Amino acid sequence: MKKSIVTSVLLFVLGFAATSLVSIIYMQNYWLVIVLLLVILVGFITFFKKEILKLVKDTKWYEAVVLVGSSLLIHGITSYLILTYLEQPMWQFDSRESSFLLMNGFYVWAKPIDVMMQQLLIVLLVLRLNDLKMNINQITKLFVVLFGAIHAFQFLRTDLLIGLLYLITSIIFSFVFPRMILKVKNGFIYNFMIHLAVYNIGALLAWTLW
Repeated sequence: MKKSIVTSVLLFVLGFAATSLVSIIYMQNYWLVIVLLLVILVGFITFFKKEILKLVKDTKWYEAVVLVGSSLLIHGITSYLILTYLEQPMWQFDSRESSFLLMNGFYVWAKPIDVMMQQLLIVLLVLRLNDLKMNINQITKLFVVLFGAIHAFQFLRTDLLIGLLYLITSIIFSFVFPRMILKVKNGFIYNFMIHLAVYNIGALLAWTLW
């Protein structure tokens, strides 16, 4: 069982690393990022088709369309308002690689797919760990360590302040995401909405407060 847990975690980390590398390397060519992320996304959905069908069996198609569509609409409106009516702030910190601060093409067009890919990986890992008889508290503790370790690399890519925000936020949502997936109807969709909304709120606050 321990071996299966380690294997599942390693697959998650590799998937997360592949998604992150695509986003980092090709951020300036966001259309290429969209294509590559969609290829990875379709590949994971195809490979884990059985697990995903089990997850969505109680979800009505119109529920998914309305929920995801409203999330994307809010993202689009937020991005439009920021880019149209607000001026680029003079940051007191280094904003490199932080797309929600830069409000670049990657953030506007590719970030939702990036978030969707991350959420798919989270869903698959939670379901796998649950199948291995781990309870929610155990899964949460593992996610705290895992998310904390993964987002610690933000300190190498961004300013200390931004790195801390990523780290603290990721640990907070380690308590939220597993419970939403396992206990709430359509929780996996709400996770996507929450995840993307956090970026939108962060962008809006950053561009208005500085």
